[in-house]
Amino acid sequence: MKIAIIGGGITGLTAAYALAKKDHQVTVFEKEKTLGGLAHGFKLPDWDWHLESAYHHLFTNDTAILGLIKKLGLSDKLIITRPVTATLWNGVSYPLDSPIHLLRFPALPLVDRLRTGVLLAALKLNPFWQPFEWLTAKQLFQSIGGRRAWEAIWEPLMIGKFGTYADRVAASWLWARIKKRTQKLYYIKGGFHTLISALEKAIIQRGGTIKKNCTYTVSSRGAFDRLLLTIPTPTTIPHLHAQVLILETKEPILKNTYWLNVTDRSFPFLAVVAHTNMIDKKYYGSHHITYFGNYLPEGHPYLSMTKEQLLKKFWPYIKKLNPKLRSNEVTKLYIFTGFYAQPVHELHYSRRAPKLKTSIKGLYLANMDSIYPWDRGTNYAVELGLHAARSIDRRG
Repeated sequence: MKIAIIGGGITGLTAAYALAKKDHQVTVFEKEKTLGGLAHGFKLPDWDWHLESAYHHLFTNDTAILGLIKKLGLSDKLIITRPVTATLWNGVSYPLDSPIHLLRFPALPLVDRLRTGVLLAALKLNPFWQPFEWLTAKQLFQSIGGRRAWEAIWEPLMIGKFGTYADRVAASWLWARIKKRTQKLYYIKGGFHTLISALEKAIIQRGGTIKKNCTYTVSSRGAFDRLLLTIPTPTTIPHLHAQVLILETKEPILKNTYWLNVTDRSFPFLAVVAHTNMIDKKYYGSHHITYFGNYLPEGHPYLSMTKEQLLKKFWPYIKKLNPKLRSNEVTKLYIFTGFYAQPVHELHYSRRAPKLKTSIKGLYLANMDSIYPWDRGTNYAVELGLHAARSIDRRG
């Protein structure tokens, strides 16, 4: 069959790779100049590796993408790390990525720390997500973890990420966040660009065509037997835009922490991710790389700001994280916005999520809205791409 795939992100490339292996004639249309979607990266002349425009890593149980990496002969490119995840509470950063750290967390009385631990352990061990679609994350957490723990830890993070949707997010989303997290993380030598380049090469070697900086037109429809759409379709489901400001600095902004969750909602950002506290700075010109992340609704003022304007807004709060940091230590500045990157998982989300097979003959849909109960991630993009390829191949 002749198959057109719209979108050269991880889902589209994985589907193209799998279908090309089945000897289908595959053409990928990507409107940007680069492939990879939300995982695409960039490289400066004095850097040895590419850097993702938005922070990325893999969990050790991300079996779909780890399997793809193995098939592409890239297993030797994997780096395993054990970076620190912390939470900013009352102006102090506390490690909060293990049971011991939870028991030491000063924001909660001992009974609430124990209740929270019971909840997190139960979510980790429970294999079933479907019952959690019927209640909100807030209801679940407060009923088991307790109101004080919800208000101290989770509520500010939920508000920071989902804004006005925070109280409507299904507990199945919370289940998925806890279920999949691992203390150890993988990264790919050279960045995720290594995987994207290998996929591109493998697709072309198998007779596939990749058209970058090219938009699919309706007039092309008759030239293909099947059409797979992998771009966002924000029509029936609420979405938020993911935005990151990336600072390259001479000195580190965070001392030892890789990922810092910010519970203080007076801060203008939700997460601080110090990439070079996970990966050696030597690959990036011996400078430190730090992301400042947000999820923003349509029309938010940050979406219309320049990177310089955003830095000016963030700077007083960055200084709170590191009072010794001086503005002249910021050597470079980047901004990236992933529009419609974050679907909001409300109650009974599975009933509303788009299905792979559409009502239009020969048209298939596979994007981040379809990976429930899981949150966004390259592992699920690979999983979805493989599922789409199998379905299209069978229906051929």
